[in-house]
Amino acid sequence: MRKIITLLLVTFFLSIGSILNAAESMVAQVNGMMCIKCQKMVTMALIKASPTAHVKVSWPEGVAVSAFEDKSNLNEEEFKKAILGTGFEVVKVTSAGKFIEDPSEAVKILSN
Repeated sequence: MRKIITLLLVTFFLSIGSILNAAESMVAQVNGMMCIKCQKMVTMALIKASPTAHVKVSWPEGVAVSAFEDKSNLNEEEFKKAILGTGFEVVKVTSAGKFIEDPSEAVKILSN
């Protein structure tokens, strides 16, 4: 009985921990990127704005993502400013309560 209670408590605290440290991603629709050089400019700007983020930018899809294992340390305005600083237009910015690595998933989130 003691082992069952211990197992339940451990499971409970692990669940609470994962809820409190939920992943988050910032996603932007970016207009004007025409090549890999454009993609690299936006990528470098987002890495500079948040070095701990996992940054994924795709010029063919026109999206930029900063994904965080925990909560984002950027707000939407800071994320947008980092991209605007590269000279590209930011059409839309949104956040998602999950870790996004795939640009096509970012496109789906922006279209909702």
